[in-house]
Amino acid sequence: MSKATIITTILVSLVLSSCTLSKAMYLGDDSYRTGLQSIEVSSTTEDINGIFPEAVYIKTRTQSFNAYHYYMLKDGLIWYKSIDGEQEPVNWTLFTKTGLPHDPWKITFNKPKKIVAISADADELVALSDEGGFYRYGFDLTIAHKSGVWLDRQGWPSQEQLFFDRRTGSNRSWALGKRNAHVLYYEDPFGNQHHNGTMEIVTTYVLLEDGQEICYADTGLPPDFSRNYLGPERGTFKAVSLSASASTMFVINEAGEMYTRLADFDTVGCDPMLFKYTYTPYKSDLPGTNYFSNLNEWGLPAEEWRPQPSIPLTGKAVISRHITILQNGQGNEARELRVAGLNESGKTGYWTKAIFDDIWNFKPVPLYFSDDAMLPPQKSMASRVERGPSLDKSYSGYSWNGDKKEQEWNYTIPNFNILEGACDFHITWRDETCILKLYPLEMWTYLKRNYLPGRTGSPKMFLVTLEIPENAFDGLSAEFTARLTQKYAKNNRKLLQYIIAASDTYIFMRETGNTHTVLFLTDGKLSNHYAEFLQLHLVENFEEIQRYYWPDLAAGNQTVISYQELDQKIELNKTFRDALKYQIRTLKWSQLTAFRFNAGYIPLHYLITPLRFIDVPKIRTITSFSDKIILENSSYIYTISNIRIWVYEKIIEMLEVRLLYYKELKKECSETASNSTDMAESASSFRYSDNTADYWDIAGLPLVISGTFFNSDTRPRLTRPAVLSFIRTETEPDLFGWPFSMGKSVDSAMSDHSFSIFIDPLKSLRTIYSRNGKNPKEKRVQLDCTLYINPRTNSPVEQDIIDTILKPFIKENAQSIKARISFDGENFEIRQYPSGNGKSLIFWGKAVF
Repeated sequence: MSKATIITTILVSLVLSSCTLSKAMYLGDDSYRTGLQSIEVSSTTEDINGIFPEAVYIKTRTQSFNAYHYYMLKDGLIWYKSIDGEQEPVNWTLFTKTGLPHDPWKITFNKPKKIVAISADADELVALSDEGGFYRYGFDLTIAHKSGVWLDRQGWPSQEQLFFDRRTGSNRSWALGKRNAHVLYYEDPFGNQHHNGTMEIVTTYVLLEDGQEICYADTGLPPDFSRNYLGPERGTFKAVSLSASASTMFVINEAGEMYTRLADFDTVGCDPMLFKYTYTPYKSDLPGTNYFSNLNEWGLPAEEWRPQPSIPLTGKAVISRHITILQNGQGNEARELRVAGLNESGKTGYWTKAIFDDIWNFKPVPLYFSDDAMLPPQKSMASRVERGPSLDKSYSGYSWNGDKKEQEWNYTIPNFNILEGACDFHITWRDETCILKLYPLEMWTYLKRNYLPGRTGSPKMFLVTLEIPENAFDGLSAEFTARLTQKYAKNNRKLLQYIIAASDTYIFMRETGNTHTVLFLTDGKLSNHYAEFLQLHLVENFEEIQRYYWPDLAAGNQTVISYQELDQKIELNKTFRDALKYQIRTLKWSQLTAFRFNAGYIPLHYLITPLRFIDVPKIRTITSFSDKIILENSSYIYTISNIRIWVYEKIIEMLEVRLLYYKELKKECSETASNSTDMAESASSFRYSDNTADYWDIAGLPLVISGTFFNSDTRPRLTRPAVLSFIRTETEPDLFGWPFSMGKSVDSAMSDHSFSIFIDPLKSLRTIYSRNGKNPKEKRVQLDCTLYINPRTNSPVEQDIIDTILKPFIKENAQSIKARISFDGENFEIRQYPSGNGKSLIFWGKAVF
């Protein structure tokens, strides 16, 4: 190992030395694996090379090979033999004597009972257990892991076992691809070669059930499958099989159309902490065999999917879904492609060619195909099969500086893909439009994720480089060109100068280091009027919210229910509640870890930064982006954790009220039901609902209030007359609070369907339920809550009330007021609680109806 490598390793280890609490890295318990069936693989369809064959020619789930050995599964055990006939074992032998992953020196090793699938590449073998757990075995010694020993854990900065979950367990195929000293170097899109160094990158690629989505795990990342690569044709290509080798994927569809792509976490540009990247073309004279070529800038954007020429099929020739790619030398071109099938005379074998060649040749070998292995002949010729839907979406909106919207400018990203890939950036000023280019790259995070960022409530974070294409300003007015130049020319191809937080419905985009100006775009389902607290409310697709409404937990519209059903629902709701409580504890622990991570990193950053001009061993690279990524990770973790904690606490409160309702319903039912299977009618539903919004009605609070707002600072106190109107949402049921619009009159308030004030009821739902249906005249309503203000209102009246009355109640940079609502059946008031200066009255009025 070189001195440069040793110093680099020490530096990186020191940077992350405070991040050693593995459990703190994980958002949630193992409940995400619930529903994963025991994995079984049919040897009938996968053993195409035969049973204990002379050689393995085509890789399948049960048969594979790497640089040293052939491997096969038999009765859940791994067998192997040497490829070199002069090396042991010459005959098929149980791998590591038992045929199962094990480590007698490690007490905590998670020993599998059965192996159902394998994959191999370079010097490595990967095994999958019937419970969905992954195991690794490497033959070459590296600084990353021991050689000649089974590993049941992987990942960085903490190690845990990698598992298939509900999403990845049902896949079409998966494969290991390893780029290390065997392939030696990588060639970037500019033609520059880069030595792999002393490190290695090991990627497990998974083609999901729809044939379109490819997700992956990487031994240098937290151990999960939360990351994706965009498939061929912007993800619309529906593959039936995937193979991988040396970070290169190979896919085929039903029509026999094929694509390849070299893509791993490093080559696509996602690792700026350890590699230098550039979007500006240049030529290097250093060959990939020279270690120092590793220190050069790696060209971006990364390689796109490369279409492969079709296989000429005549006579009895046909191809199968069984494909293989293998590394056979150094560099990008050292890959062989194989497609199993029959030749024109009907002999078995495989079609083969080098990855960059145009001509396929057939090699006859003994292969054994199941009935469903062959692709349909009519589709194997020239016809194209149907493409799947694209995840490309259009987002549009505005730029905001604090509460101020940028006038006359509009922004659109018409083809943003939450998985991966470049997109267009349309900027419109007055009646002119300019099109720039964005290159989003998923930001590294040290969190293990059991959910799909961007698609299950939490945003997906990207580091973004902007490019001004050649001739982008052609045909634009001089004034627009000057404004665009002032805004964007300084950042043209400036590496990772922007950050995007994106979901299925919205995009937040800002320049790194700028926390005031933000671009807020939506897909049209949300208002593109930005407010910071909206980030806490854009959670419509959280899996946990959907779970709350599942029929096994919720009674829904049932008017009668049995004892047995009630007991089942009570237990399931308790289990769900306890799981959410556990996740809250884990999230808070992740925040603590983020703090410790920063506490360990920041002093070191300032210690090594003065050395940043030393390019060996990558000190300049580490100090250029590591601080940005670490601090953005910390901010991301706190934001995501706070959002999820807030959501989970809301759901827990609703579950607690639901449990009270079920227990009371069970008690009431006991008076009419004779046994546990009898059906009994609910008598409590008039004061219970599954939706937060309904509790405003259940409490007897007025839907429209005419009154006055009072300022807290001026003497005499400023006042503004206004009518508050409760807004009924027509979309998804609202779990989170009570929205209100403001107007000068009843008609104006009720006609506005956008909210000005949002009331978070905090713990008030249980208080309302415990009133036992008493109306406000019988028992005064008094609820503690938080009042949020939407600073992007639709009318001067609302804006005037917010600016002159409500904002003085808000301290520092918050957008909320702690308040208490009271109503006696006639008089309605909102007070700041606890009071900041004695003048606590915010609003007083009378119910209109």
